[in-house]
Amino acid sequence: MLDDLKKLFKGNNFIGQMILINAALFLIVNIVSNLFLGGSEGAIFSWLALPSGLIEFILVPWTLVTYMFMHGGLWHVVFNMYMLYWFGRIFNDFMGEKRLAGLYFLGGIAGGVAYLLVYNLLFLDGETDVNVILVGSSAAVMAITIAAGLRFPDYTINLMFFGTVRLKYVALVIFILSTVLDFSSNMGGKIAHIGGAAMGYFYIKGLEKGNDYALSFYGIYDKFLSLFKQSPKLRVVPNDHGKKTTAKAKAKPSAGASKEKSEVQAKTDTILDKISKSGYENLTKEEKDFLFKLSNKQ
Repeated sequence: MLDDLKKLFKGNNFIGQMILINAALFLIVNIVSNLFLGGSEGAIFSWLALPSGLIEFILVPWTLVTYMFMHGGLWHVVFNMYMLYWFGRIFNDFMGEKRLAGLYFLGGIAGGVAYLLVYNLLFLDGETDVNVILVGSSAAVMAITIAAGLRFPDYTINLMFFGTVRLKYVALVIFILSTVLDFSSNMGGKIAHIGGAAMGYFYIKGLEKGNDYALSFYGIYDKFLSLFKQSPKLRVVPNDHGKKTTAKAKAKPSAGASKEKSEVQAKTDTILDKISKSGYENLTKEEKDFLFKLSNKQ
């Protein structure tokens, strides 16, 4: 089992990693709170959940990220991970894991920022009942849901009792049911949903203009993870002073390689446009295989 977990975190399986981490942390928080804190998660949430007050947030700035891994109940974490699994798989298949990871964290951060802004504006307006906390990965998942619905609007999925439904309608209904209806309940969470949805929307619009914010953010995320990775051990190798560096070692990427990369990008754009117009099911077997191989390389 330990070997399987190691393979999970070494391999390219961001969705599996997030589900495992969120489930494990939910269990740990509940076990610790019940055994040592009288059944209350308050002491843990005070360090890891996102506070609404600006002064409180300045004292614990890391909560803008850690709040995404805290959940307020069993159904809260189950629903979020279920949504991540379904929409994350669709997004990952076409856009690659790096973009999925980048957008996940961008959406969560955007939801946290929206939550902080709204609650502090309410406080400045005279509202005093704003001392609440935010937990959950809903904003991160909402960013992926909206982005998938916008990027692949005519992709169809089969839903029980409803039959075949286009992805854009599924994403829209989920947003309305979980966010727009009844702001008197879980107002903070719904504000975060809007922030995450806005990030998903602006990401796709930026992507259409050639700006891939998720991929850029993934570079920051990857560098952060590299701080915790074990450095490769040094190995002494013979130094052949008499040998000159070969032309092959000095060779730069050829024009042919650049041309091939451009052709791959052009083919990818063509296939994605076809999906947007007529749906994934109308792709040829060759086009589906091409996307599958491309997503595994990213």
